[in-house]
Amino acid sequence: MSWKSESRLADLAADSRFELTCRRCGLTRYARQEELMRRPAFRFASLEQVERGLACADRFCGGRIRLALVHDGLQEPFVGGLA
Repeated sequence: MSWKSESRLADLAADSRFELTCRRCGLTRYARQEELMRRPAFRFASLEQVERGLACADRFCGGRIRLALVHDGLQEPFVGGLA
């Protein structure tokens, strides 16, 4: 179980930003929580389900997306329990 399966998209602030990176071609784009919430399928979804439901923005690629939360303009991994 990861932080993505425990966190829901609706629980985050509307101005939260995500970095969406294609695992196949490496194309990176950014999206806000409010943009993703416009899709009816994501309204009650966990971040893991959102990650599975998105595809690459390049129409010829269609690869899977890696979702990362952006905080203060920096993309940082979640490190829980470490001091």
